Amino acid sequence: MAQDAHARALKLFQELLESLPPGTAVVESERTRNDDGTIIRLVPANKRAAQFGAHIGDGHPFLVDVFFGSGTTFELENQNADELIGLVRRLGLAVISGKCEQRFGFLGVRGKIQLDGEIRYRATHYFYPRLYPKTVRYEPYLMT
Repeated sequence: MAQDAHARALKLFQELLESLPPGTAVVESERTRNDDGTIIRLVPANKRAAQFGAHIGDGHPFLVDVFFGSGTTFELENQNADELIGLVRRLGLAVISGKCEQRFGFLGVRGKIQLDGEIRYRATHYFYPRLYPKTVRYEPYLMT
């Protein structure tokens, strides 16, 4: 079951890559340090665009950690694998379109992805101190 989840996620990232012009991004895939899962990421050529990735653990095929930018992570869980991979696809397309940002505050980082114009996925991670707060609004992978 876990191998199927890894294969589906890798296929999704390949499809996202193929939807872009050549040279716009690359897909990277690697096993975790503990060899207990796979990390797949889409890395844009545009340095002002956010990378997008997912971590799929070997023992949890219905749990995916999605991340973007400099590390904002969302944990997604769904017993329906098709719905889960569909949500990862929609989040990836939003990041590719530049519909994401990170706010680096005094004590933490808050990341947001805008989905479908209304729904926002956001997560806050504390204990990432920063002397000068700033907001990074990521650019689309393709500049038109």
